[in-house]
Amino acid sequence: MLNKDSDIKTIGTGLACLYGTSFLVYLQYFRISEMKYQSGILLVLFGLMFVASLAVTFYREWGRIALVVLNIIFGLYLVRPYLTMDDFIPLSYILMSFIILMFFNQEKVKIRFQTSRVVSGDWRSVLVIDDDESLVKTVRPILISHGFSVLTAFSGEDGISVARTQKPDIILLDVILPGIKGREVCKRLKDDPQTKSIPVVFFTAKDSADDIQAEMEAGAEDHITKPIDPRALIQVIKKIIGS
Repeated sequence: MLNKDSDIKTIGTGLACLYGTSFLVYLQYFRISEMKYQSGILLVLFGLMFVASLAVTFYREWGRIALVVLNIIFGLYLVRPYLTMDDFIPLSYILMSFIILMFFNQEKVKIRFQTSRVVSGDWRSVLVIDDDESLVKTVRPILISHGFSVLTAFSGEDGISVARTQKPDIILLDVILPGIKGREVCKRLKDDPQTKSIPVVFFTAKDSADDIQAEMEAGAEDHITKPIDPRALIQVIKKIIGS
């Protein structure tokens, strides 16, 4: 993930300034009759990329897609006439288009645009307590793509510590953990004034009626059976915390 949500805003604003300036420059060239055709094409491209860059600063997915597509078109348009090193400025635009294409096509960047919650910065946090790293890696992108920030812990002790310090909006808790087992973790969280109001959802392969009853008695809000169904996971979380 990017370190800050503001990173994309900063990049989008910088690109908007660049494309806006380029648009004004080629607007002047467009007024010269001999250069109308070439400058007209670039004028349209810079104008569209300016609009797409502004959309990117507001985390609009269509803006990200438009910026990627337009830079592909822009790069292809400039490659043929400026394939030599005779003109540095067009070559720098080709290189910049390639960098923009690579940056905005990264999965970690795409994720930022796949939820409108990023715009308001109102990310709800989910603490996943599970010693299965492969499961955590599977669940993390699902949660992030739906607008949740993700905290992780791989043992019951660490989970309790993270819950106390970070105060997540909801906790996803495995039953079988190294050290303190999941149900005991849930009981301790519910006995602690700092964490008792945080809803806990167990996710485990154990799905017998007795197991689920024991989880509810420990203080859990709900139960999700492994393997995790992404739709069911999101539905349960939204049902509990109203997100």
